[in-house]
Amino acid sequence: MKQRTMSLVIVAALSGCGGGTTGRLVELRTTLTTDLGADHRFTTGLGWTVTLAEAQIATGAMYYFDGEPAFTSVRPGLIEQLIEALEPIHVAYAHPGHYVAGNAKGEQLSPFSADLLAGPAELPVGDGVSGSFRSATFSFAAPSAGPAQDALEGKVVRVLGTARKDGRTIHFLASAGLTDLEKTAKDAQVSGCDFTAAEVLHDGTVTITVHPKVWFSLVDFAELPDGSPEAPAELGPESTARIAFALGLTQLSAYTFSFKPL
Repeated sequence: MKQRTMSLVIVAALSGCGGGTTGRLVELRTTLTTDLGADHRFTTGLGWTVTLAEAQIATGAMYYFDGEPAFTSVRPGLIEQLIEALEPIHVAYAHPGHYVAGNAKGEQLSPFSADLLAGPAELPVGDGVSGSFRSATFSFAAPSAGPAQDALEGKVVRVLGTARKDGRTIHFLASAGLTDLEKTAKDAQVSGCDFTAAEVLHDGTVTITVHPKVWFSLVDFAELPDGSPEAPAELGPESTARIAFALGLTQLSAYTFSFKPL
């Protein structure tokens, strides 16, 4: 196993552990992927059939814990009016006071960027300590590394695609920066995500699965012009569609984690 530098979080976790099968340093390879089919298509709760042509993302640090994932129905006040307007669609929102992370079990600290439609991306290797993994924090970062940093043009997410409904086809461009996400997620971190319960005993791979359908679950494309492949309609900074997109990016259900031993 290659030599690694442990962060203060992992050093603290190790110092509090005894012997046996928990508390041993493990290497955590990290893979980023999506649940999209080969056609990159899904239908939202508002009835829009969305097909993605591009989907770039810039990730930040990932943290793993032994506490149960967060499942609450608290609505942030900033977007309450938007949610009420979109009833009867119901979306679960996480509140920091309802999530107990528990003990730190692992992390991957290096920023990265990837094209989600290009297949699974290998992120930098992280570290952890053996034991129970049950929840995680997903975070975004300004693009500073990885193959998609130029395409992102300073944003943390950029998506190009089409949305179809009632005979209309809308060519759209949706993007968001850190400031967009920090309005509903402190430090652009999504805390309390589901990590499929795993007893980590040895080195292995953490797979982070992104669910783009959740990103667009509240987006109503009806307010956009049709656009074209050459000039897609952008979700404007102050538009309801842009607010809904930014909100979707910070939902717990948009990111799930799992572990597979080597």
